[in-house]
Amino acid sequence: MFFHTKKIDETLLDLETSITGLKSDEALKRVKNLGHNTLPQELPKSLFSHFLGQFKSPIIYILLIASFLALLIHEYTDAGFILIVLILNAVIGTYQEYSASQKAKHLQNLIKTNALVLRDHTVKEIDSRYVTIGDILVLEPGTKVSADVRLIESNNLLVDESLLTGESLDVHKDANFITDDKNLVLGDQKNMLFAGTFISSGRGLGAVSAISLKTETGKIAQLLSQKRVAKIPLLEKMEKLSFTIAIVIAIMVVILFAIGILKGMELYALFLFSVALAVSTIPEGLPVAITVALTSASSAMSKRNVIVRKLAAIEGLGACTLIASDKTGTLTQNRLSVEYFISPTKVYDTSILDEASDRVLLASILCNEIHYEERKEGGHDFFGDQVDIALARFVENAGESYIKDSKFYRKIDEIPYEPQNRFSAVMMEKDDAIFQFSKGSAETILEYSNESEEEKQAILKEVDAWALKGYRTIALAYKESSKESTITLENFNYLGFVAIIDPLREESLEAINKAKEAGIKVIMITGDHPNTALCIAKELGIAKGDEAIMGEKALYEWEHSDAKAHEIKDKTVFSRVTPSQKMKIVTAFQSLGHYVAVTGDGVNDAPALRHANIGIAMGKSGTDIAKSTSDIILTDDNFASIINGIEEGRRAHDNIRKVIYLLISTGFAELILVMLSFITGMPLPLLPVQLLWLNLVTNGIEDVMLGLEKAEPKLLQRTPRPPKEPIFNTLMLRRIVVAGVYIGIVSFILFYFLLQSGQSEESARNIILLLMVLFENVHVFNARSEQNYLHKIGYRSSIFLILWVLFTQVLHITCMHIPFMQNVLKTEPVSIDTWLFLAVIAIGLVIVMEADKWLRKNTRRGI
Repeated sequence: MFFHTKKIDETLLDLETSITGLKSDEALKRVKNLGHNTLPQELPKSLFSHFLGQFKSPIIYILLIASFLALLIHEYTDAGFILIVLILNAVIGTYQEYSASQKAKHLQNLIKTNALVLRDHTVKEIDSRYVTIGDILVLEPGTKVSADVRLIESNNLLVDESLLTGESLDVHKDANFITDDKNLVLGDQKNMLFAGTFISSGRGLGAVSAISLKTETGKIAQLLSQKRVAKIPLLEKMEKLSFTIAIVIAIMVVILFAIGILKGMELYALFLFSVALAVSTIPEGLPVAITVALTSASSAMSKRNVIVRKLAAIEGLGACTLIASDKTGTLTQNRLSVEYFISPTKVYDTSILDEASDRVLLASILCNEIHYEERKEGGHDFFGDQVDIALARFVENAGESYIKDSKFYRKIDEIPYEPQNRFSAVMMEKDDAIFQFSKGSAETILEYSNESEEEKQAILKEVDAWALKGYRTIALAYKESSKESTITLENFNYLGFVAIIDPLREESLEAINKAKEAGIKVIMITGDHPNTALCIAKELGIAKGDEAIMGEKALYEWEHSDAKAHEIKDKTVFSRVTPSQKMKIVTAFQSLGHYVAVTGDGVNDAPALRHANIGIAMGKSGTDIAKSTSDIILTDDNFASIINGIEEGRRAHDNIRKVIYLLISTGFAELILVMLSFITGMPLPLLPVQLLWLNLVTNGIEDVMLGLEKAEPKLLQRTPRPPKEPIFNTLMLRRIVVAGVYIGIVSFILFYFLLQSGQSEESARNIILLLMVLFENVHVFNARSEQNYLHKIGYRSSIFLILWVLFTQVLHITCMHIPFMQNVLKTEPVSIDTWLFLAVIAIGLVIVMEADKWLRKNTRRGI
């Protein structure tokens, strides 16, 4: 039913209630039949659920299969190694994600919401879950509206609907408002209140017309049931990487079996080689290293006011190419402020007023309906209409004495503000002097002033100019009286008007500029007035002119003409946006190839947050729905924190790329070594357990340290990488091949000569294993940079990496002397001469990779 089109008596009749409210037994019956007044909530994940979630990855599936294969051939040590690393990865991931979920939980509003209702002819306070259709809500300042309500009484009622509509200014509500327009937008339904909004000032009574999912908030919540199609880049890339690895393994095994059968080899020997091949190809340490890299970034983010609910979202934030930001509270302070006072002759910064200041300040504080409380530490807390609060702060900033002196004025008469009158006035007396002050729209105030018609037209022209800049204007006037006992609306002296706006956060402009330097497009999506939105956007550099904005009418036409993406690709400001439109704007930019990060705090933002690549909710002002559908939460509601998060996300991506290069290139080298031995009919150069030792212990420790590397210089000045760019781009593939071929062939040649010189298989494998450890020790430094020469990279920030390299070398040498590990790894001690010889061969890898960098750079110059 369209209750905003119904009269009060019709509403009460349709809802089968009366102005005195429901009887308790009838209310209980309705609650039983209609259900509780709650929205469906996502069940919190248990610790065990978080743990199981760590295994939902294709690369984990491959490792589990490898472990199963090892068990089949009774290689229990190999299987144990793989399972240990999977459990370690799961524990780290579980700890991080569970900790983040607990932080998010504490950010939510844990205070139980109650409602005042009329039941049995008396006012009762009940849990809002038991509010039902036909209940009469008693509405007071500070009350959170618990259901959709058709007003039946209202007295100067102002409502904050920003969390539902995005409109930053309070909305005046009127029970007697009526309209025939069934499609009237929510913000213009003056006789309706909506669940989740707040009463700023005034009082009223309202009949509950909708609860739970039937409310406007509930309808938005239902949009969240649509499946999220946008994937986080890291998840996409890891799925592709896992698929590539699986294909490579399958091809290699098929080739191996084909050659083996042609050679007449036993199936068991072939199976053993297959396991060795799988172990050498699969980067077993990758899940742990990636988790550590993401956890490191998550920890750094939390120190920069960003809580990560899903680890993979970290890298996704670093990949974003477009930020769709809310305006109110994110880019602005969500706090109206008087920025300028414009007299008939001059524009003043509000911090500097001339001789007219006393009258201006007195008009601002005396013709004002706020109430306030003094703070113990000084200053005041103001309550009431946002415009009145802005005027009170304006006065307080000029001098607290004006606030204190206002108590000594005696009120004689008052005309409260009513929207239809568009002004308010007050008559005050102090020390036998009587003053009248008025404030309101310039058109109304000038009607009662002494200005000439020419002066009035000039003032109204200037008021219009400030309104076009996005400012809300309030005119002020005064006059001295003698013996009047009531306000007389004539002969007022016009003082000027104040220009009010929700000011920018201090950090917003710098953050927007950083985003631009990083190659990230920023758009503003808001429920605010087009003039206000465009003014803020121009000030931030988001928009240059009027052509950048799409308002209510243009958005409606766009939405109902198939919402074609190319029609909005050059737009950067969207105003008067509905929740469904915001979601469509996000998906439109995604279809244009953008990875979209969306910010939001209100119920109206939740669908867009869910459908974004990365959803970012506000921690302070955000609703529970917004937080629960997001990937990331900003604890300070600050746009600048998003840029900090992007920097950490890019660092995480760089480190993950370094880790993948290290593991895949060494794995490729091991693959070459095993395949060459198989093709030439030589024995296995490394046993499966030795391969696992390399991949999980020596390489595994070093790749974790790579995941902790600090950000490279000028990280935010890079253009975003192409969202669809694979991990294995041309550069990485080249470096993998160069390193893998050198390590694999050199190791094979040495293995061949060792066997030819009469060394036993076990002894030769021992030396090859030590050589591979040394290769991995030096190769970790090659992984630190794709472009820069090693002697130009700073090492102070990598002292822990250096220490870990030394530790892994000492660890391996120690294991060569411990009987238990000798038995497990089939190792034995070697002479210092042998170690030095192998170290020289390993250092040759550094020379080869540096030569490759030089060749690439000089080839580009030649071109």
